[in-house]
Amino acid sequence: MKRIINLFLLASFPISLWGAPIEGFKSKEFETPVREYSVIATKSGYFPDKLFAYVGETARFFVTSTDTTPQCFLLKDHKVFLAAEKGKMEEGQVQFKYPGRFEFYCPSTKFKGHITVVERPRAEKAVKRELASEKKSYWTPRDYD
Repeated sequence: MKRIINLFLLASFPISLWGAPIEGFKSKEFETPVREYSVIATKSGYFPDKLFAYVGETARFFVTSTDTTPQCFLLKDHKVFLAAEKGKMEEGQVQFKYPGRFEFYCPSTKFKGHITVVERPRAEKAVKRELASEKKSYWTPRDYD
């Protein structure tokens, strides 16, 4: 009997440990949406060199390099300057308050890219749906759009 109890406790022990990691995966709530970008400076330019965001979002940039030559990431009109060094990750953050196309570049290497910021589209109006049992069973002309 004691052996059966020990086997039960041993089998249920790993299951009880799963409760703690599952709690770590709960969703986070942000006041403003956060969009993260990883930008790599290479010998031939930035990868990716075209980015996209919505007005009101906070953009977080992570910049690194694959080359030993000095490179950087400068976001025009937003006061973001990050050094791109091989083996190191630099982090910067900015919030886009108005739409436009903002260039990021490095003056020492002449690499360029851009981030396009647009207004978030308005939410679509909910479509009124009818139950099949309450729907008319004959054809009528459509009088709405």
